[in-house]
Amino acid sequence: MDQVVSKRMVKKQQMRWSQRGAHLLLQVRTQVLNDDLRPTFERWYPGPKADVAPTQEAGA
Repeated sequence: MDQVVSKRMVKKQQMRWSQRGAHLLLQVRTQVLNDDLRPTFERWYPGPKADVAPTQEAGA
């Protein structure tokens, strides 16, 4: 992850990230890895819950 972020932060890249953008991306990535993203969205956007089971990877 450090390599991706550092590559995107250099000025020679066409698609350069801002400090804020990189910080927000890392926050989202951390929540995905910790399985906290769905509860966060459900807290921000309360409403009808979809009956969607998490998808399983092929061969799992």
